[in-house]
Amino acid sequence: MYETFCSLRSNDRIKVSLIDSMFGKREKTLIVGRRTHSKKYNVEKLTLYQTNKDGSVCKHSCKFYFYYRLESHLLSLAMGDMGCSLKGIEVLTTV
Repeated sequence: MYETFCSLRSNDRIKVSLIDSMFGKREKTLIVGRRTHSKKYNVEKLTLYQTNKDGSVCKHSCKFYFYYRLESHLLSLAMGDMGCSLKGIEVLTTV
C-alpha cells in the first residue's frame, strides 16, 4: 500500500476499504487533497475529501487523513481525529 500512497497526487480519485467503530466495514470514494510533512514528528500527512453523490468534492464534511510514519514505515488512516483500520486502497482516476 505504501507504493500506492507515494503515487497519489492532488485531485486523484481513490476507493478506500476501511473498518471504523461507528459504521463497521465499508468502502469510501475519496478525492486526494494536500500532502504535508511535519519535520518535528517526521510524519507525512495526506488529506482526503469525501465526494457528493454527483462526484464533486464535499469540503464541509469530515475529512480523512493518511499518515505515514517514516521511522516505523507505518501507513495509517484517520477519519477526522478518530483512527480507522485500513484494509486497501484502489486508484480509480488520476489527474
